[in-house]
Amino acid sequence: MEEDSGVTTRFAPSPTGALHIGGARTALFNFMWARRCNGRFLLRFEDTDTARSSAEYEDSILEDLRWLGMEPDGEITKQTSNSLRHRQVLAALRESGSAYPCFCAGRGKDDRSGILPRCVCGRLPGDEADARADSGEPHCWRFRVRDDLGEFRFSDRLRGTIETPAASLDDFVLTRGDGTSTYIFAVVVDDHDSSVTHVIRGEEHIPNTPKQEMIYRALGWRVPHWVHIPMVLDAGRHKLSKRSGAISISSYRSEGWLPDAVVSYIATLSWSGAPADVLLSPAEMSRTFHLDSVALTPPIHDPLRMRHFGRLSLAGLPASDLLKRTWNAFPVRRPDSDNHIENDRISLIKELVPSCATLDELEEAVSSSFAAPGTVPPDVSGTAWAAALRDRLMDIGRDDWTSEGIGRSIKEFQRERGLKGRELYHTLRLLITGRESGAPLVLILSCLGREGTMGRLETVPNL
Repeated sequence: MEEDSGVTTRFAPSPTGALHIGGARTALFNFMWARRCNGRFLLRFEDTDTARSSAEYEDSILEDLRWLGMEPDGEITKQTSNSLRHRQVLAALRESGSAYPCFCAGRGKDDRSGILPRCVCGRLPGDEADARADSGEPHCWRFRVRDDLGEFRFSDRLRGTIETPAASLDDFVLTRGDGTSTYIFAVVVDDHDSSVTHVIRGEEHIPNTPKQEMIYRALGWRVPHWVHIPMVLDAGRHKLSKRSGAISISSYRSEGWLPDAVVSYIATLSWSGAPADVLLSPAEMSRTFHLDSVALTPPIHDPLRMRHFGRLSLAGLPASDLLKRTWNAFPVRRPDSDNHIENDRISLIKELVPSCATLDELEEAVSSSFAAPGTVPPDVSGTAWAAALRDRLMDIGRDDWTSEGIGRSIKEFQRERGLKGRELYHTLRLLITGRESGAPLVLILSCLGREGTMGRLETVPNL
């Protein structure tokens, strides 16, 4: 069985920017397949773009992966650290005639209409090319693509056989003029040396695959399983970008999203077997994940769907834990010896959680529940019984200032005055918060505190 065949996958991001949803999904599928097969999940930074790569992005990507629950196996490597090995493999390609030095800035002309011209340096006699290269004349190294290959075929795990006319492929560069390896070349060497068995990556890499497989074949190396997963699109079916909602994973983290919500949502992007209403860790999802259940239809990033998982994640946490994370949003933070205030805070959290997808949203919902009112309409502040209600609330002692005690006092006042519930509570809510609706008023009053409540009522004109 494939699950027992020593599978090794790798996630190889470029540390030139933050990790976004598309990259995180690629990492997740690699991680789950490795775990499903009792194999290894490796992390390698493709840092051949030295001008834009940074250690800061490396640290951020690694932190994001760990936050999502995907701890890499083994040593974390960098592509540029393997330059000596790349030169050794280049020498082998040179020896076999599969690579040649290129001394020109462009390509020679070719008379064959519709066929990509080859570099004229590929036609130089071997002795002459070697002598010029060994003398120090500036040059890069190209891979010699054979014209007699006809249709070059490679197999993709999800897409079957893919054909590319060999004559349409340029003699591609292996190493640049400064001696550094290109991505096309270095990734083959690094994957082979790491015993990578499955290359799971985005479909935008399909054009690279014929070139990479040519290198494998030229070296007599075992070709890995190619698995090209569909690109994540925005609502307009365009490539997901920052403008269309490609928020970085670190931004989700800073905005108060919980990791199980983010990773469970990402799993639904192309995996038909992803749980729809259950939150699982990557390790838990790997038990049922299979490459054959990856759909080829490009998934659409759906922020509303993601919010569904966010609400599930908050609802799954104990309210007492959520209280600790939103503690600073409450106006009165002193602990209560009888736990009455603590219980009311927890009850308020439970009221607000269903509409929130992140910790930041919950904290904002708590804070806005106690926002001071603006201008109170005169017909409200001048209500005949409002001043009497204020005095009744002032009679409640500090120890009885709980939702239960406040509710009991208000109900007694309502019966005495013969008031309708909506008339009384709606008026009092406007006086305290200036809002038409919200969480149960007795919870807001309890959490606002006796002094805070009285302070607001005392500033209302005509009261």
